[in-house]
Order: sequence, then structure tokens, then C-alpha cells
Amino acid sequence: MLIGIVSDTHDNLDRIRRAVQVFKERNVELVIHCGDWIAPFSVREFKGLKVMSVLGNNDGDLLLLEKTLKEIGSSLEGRFASIGLDGKKIAVIHGEYPELVDALVRSGMYDVVIHGHTHKRRCERFNGTLILNPGWDSVIVYDDLADTVGFVGT
Repeated sequence: MLIGIVSDTHDNLDRIRRAVQVFKERNVELVIHCGDWIAPFSVREFKGLKVMSVLGNNDGDLLLLEKTLKEIGSSLEGRFASIGLDGKKIAVIHGEYPELVDALVRSGMYDVVIHGHTHKRRCERFNGTLILNPGWDSVIVYDDLADTVGFVGT
């Protein structure tokens, strides 16, 4: 499955539109947003894509954010999500507490830990766990079956 990963969009419509364009061109099947949408209006740009999101430390109107995601056929999972895709267990968290990200990685419970918050790209492995952060200036297209990661600038 091709998974698009984005975080910390911060209402930046130009960046959001480029991210959506990349995801649509690459035919991603699921977009994971690691939080910090800020205002719910930016969610509408993702219409036509299936989005699963967690909350960031700067997200505002949580009820309207959840409602807007539902309106486009997507979901808000709260502060943390644990999902299974193609036999892989994936943790998604915004990442404002690095100790929690580190604990998820070191737990060995997850094949992939995805986070944002730092605005810095990250792709590394620790004891078999893949750790991903798209950073501020890019998105990730992750093929979970082939276990390949591609950063695409936004």
C-alpha cells in the first residue's frame, strides 16, 4: 500500500496543495497526517484522499477539526494512533514529547513509528523499527509492502 505522510501543515495552503498534488499523482491509498493542522479549513484541501490524523500541540478547534475530517471521509484518532496495515503495526504521534517517541521506538511493539513536530526530516531504523518524520519542507511516500521511503519536497 502506498501511504502519504505529512505533518505540521500549519494552515500553509500553498504547501498543503503541493502535498495533495503529490499524493494524488502518486496514487497514495492513505494519507497519515501527524498533527498541527491548526485550523479546520485546511482539511478540505484533502478532499478525495483518505486521511487518518492525530492531533498536534497547535491544533485549535478540535470538534470542528474532527467534523471536517469526517465530512471528507477521513478520521481524527486523537493524540495517538496504533494501526495495522498489510501485516505491519504502525504508531502515529505528533511528537512534541521526544521521550514518548523514543519509548514507542524502543518498545519493539511497532514496525514503524511516524511523527512530526520537529519540522526535520527523519528516516532511520532502530532494532528493526522504521522511524519517519516528513519534516516541514517535504512529504513522504511510503510503500509498506516494499518497505521503501521517498521524500518529496513541498
